[in-house]
Amino acid sequence: MKILIVSKDRPWTRKLTHNLYKSKHDVTFSSVGIIKDIEPDWVFFFHWSDIVPKEIYKKYKCAVIHTGNLPEGRGGSPLQNQILEGINNTKVNIIEMGDPVDSGGIYCSHPITLQGNIKDIWLSIADVTSKLILECVKENPTPKPQIGTPKTYKRIKDNLIKFDSNKDISYIYDQIRMVDDKNYPNAYLDIGEYRLEFNRAKLNHGEVLADVKIRKK
Repeated sequence: MKILIVSKDRPWTRKLTHNLYKSKHDVTFSSVGIIKDIEPDWVFFFHWSDIVPKEIYKKYKCAVIHTGNLPEGRGGSPLQNQILEGINNTKVNIIEMGDPVDSGGIYCSHPITLQGNIKDIWLSIADVTSKLILECVKENPTPKPQIGTPKTYKRIKDNLIKFDSNKDISYIYDQIRMVDDKNYPNAYLDIGEYRLEFNRAKLNHGEVLADVKIRKK
């Protein structure tokens, strides 16, 4: 069984790699460009946001790892958007790749928490994903259609901290922790000619404690 994992080089990708290399399957981590060279039985896209040409997912068995309570959690920046909505419990799903994005049938899924910083969340997703991939390869499940009214998130392109008088201070904490990793731009505030960037946030008795880096914009 040949498996191709297409992903960015991130700590959670390396953890997924480590988990899958323990299996007896022929697993390759690379770009989608080598797909014709190895002719995989399955292609899994993990932490991947680029559009894949239709001719690829029509020819090969391509599946997307997407974290969200589908069909409500489609679209860009699903982890961050769910955290901002106050969602603590969601699902890691392996779904068919197709058009529109994130609309494919669900092969399998598993619940996961969105508590902790973004690195902790992604490492947990990697552990769950490795188990789901092996389940797909072993069981070859029939994808089940998504049921319900779709909701598609917009990609978050700016991490400027926003304030909302209708929400408590955890909303500030969430905006910091949801991008609290070196692979993401930190949450920030601009004051005059200076930019304050925050990380290592903790919520403690109604206060947010965090490290801050101050620099000129």
